[in-house]
Amino acid sequence: MPHPFPHRYEVDLTWTGGGAACDLSSGPRPVIKGGPPAQFDGTDETAWSPEHLILAALAQCLMATYFALNKRNPIETRAYASKAESVLDKTREGIVFTSFKIVVTVSVPADRVEDARKLIESAKKYCIISNALKTAPSVETVVDAF
Repeated sequence: MPHPFPHRYEVDLTWTGGGAACDLSSGPRPVIKGGPPAQFDGTDETAWSPEHLILAALAQCLMATYFALNKRNPIETRAYASKAESVLDKTREGIVFTSFKIVVTVSVPADRVEDARKLIESAKKYCIISNALKTAPSVETVVDAF
C-alpha cells in the first residue's frame, strides 16, 4: 500500500579528493560511484554519471509505473526489458537534453498484445520521472506474444 504524500527522498554525496569521482548513498542501499562521463573529461569509466543516472531513473520509473498500473487489470508479463538513450546538445538555452528515447520490449499472451501497448502508453503518461523532464521521452514498444 502506498504511503501518504508528500514523499521525501535523500541522497548523500561524499567526495574525498583525488579527481571528480564521488560516492552516492542513501540509507541501507549499496553505495554507487558517481563521476563525470568521458565527454566531460571523466576518467573513471566505471562511475555512474548524472547523464547515465537520469536515463536509469527514467527507464526504472517507466517499468515501475507499468507494473503498478498492471495491477488494475493484470496482463501476464513474462519478460520486460528496455533500452534507453538520450542526446545532450548545445542549444540557445545552453547545454540540454534534446531527446530521450526508450524502447520497451515486453512478452505477453497473444490475446493481450494491444492491452500491453496501451498499458505502456499509460505508464509513459504517469511516469514521475518522465513528467519531471523538460524534454518528453519518446517510447517505442515491442510486444512479443506467447
